[in-house]
Amino acid sequence: MSRSSKFAASVIIPTYNREEMLYQNLRSLQASNIPKDDFEIIVVDDGSSDNTLDVVRNFTGGPQIRYVYQQDNGYQAGRARNLGIELAEGEVCILLDCGIVVSQGFVKAHIDAHAKPNQVVLGYLYGFSNTDDHAEELQAAIDALDLNDVDGTIDRLRQTGRFPDLREKNYAACNDVMMDLPVPWAIAWSGNISVRREKLGDRFRFDENYRTWGAEDIDFSLSLFESGAEFSICRAACGIHLPHPKSHEVNSRSSRPNKIYLHSKFGRPETQHLIDVQSWELNAFLMNKRAASAA
Repeated sequence: MSRSSKFAASVIIPTYNREEMLYQNLRSLQASNIPKDDFEIIVVDDGSSDNTLDVVRNFTGGPQIRYVYQQDNGYQAGRARNLGIELAEGEVCILLDCGIVVSQGFVKAHIDAHAKPNQVVLGYLYGFSNTDDHAEELQAAIDALDLNDVDGTIDRLRQTGRFPDLREKNYAACNDVMMDLPVPWAIAWSGNISVRREKLGDRFRFDENYRTWGAEDIDFSLSLFESGAEFSICRAACGIHLPHPKSHEVNSRSSRPNKIYLHSKFGRPETQHLIDVQSWELNAFLMNKRAASAA
């Protein structure tokens, strides 16, 4: 570890009124297979009115957990993540959504994936989808498999091929070599991703002008990409995305103005396409477009 780092990693978790999910999330992190003094957890509460603080207080005897509260002034996920990054004292910043339970090897896998410098590392998320179309089916599977054994649950999902990450087609298209994709940044979302703190420095933060859901994490990843960062997938840094209500229609209405704003910042042909193409479909769209032009 560098002299300025107290930990090998800082796990930064923004949350808002999801006490039950946060409990499962923290419980899985507490079971990590590395020494508790090797990493810290920073929970940034975006103005919750439930028992989030009590949930955090009940976790003792594990890794250090810091709780930070910011007033509820609407959607401020970017600001919450920025606050976590500013407070982080780990060499690697792991950005993790609170609605995810992780494997025991999750934190170590993220740390090990940064053996090469200049990496942006994507973890794998079973059950991750942009809508709740399969939420009931996934919940039934999770209930049957028992979240008291997260690693066993993940092994069963892996072996059966059930509920793969929404981005699996992208990974298959490049044989897990993300830099072979036309736009690896388009699928580098903040639910399970890590970057070295020294890479972030004082420059790379989430744009706090995004005040509704959508595109702020793509903005963050594209900024890193344009700086020369290399993107990679680490399947061992895996977790299960717990089902919770969401709407594709509502998300699309929210994200379209954000995508227009993103394009106004970067002005790339790919960001123009992103306005009307889903981010997880953009790589396939561009590869098909290139193939058609070459034919």
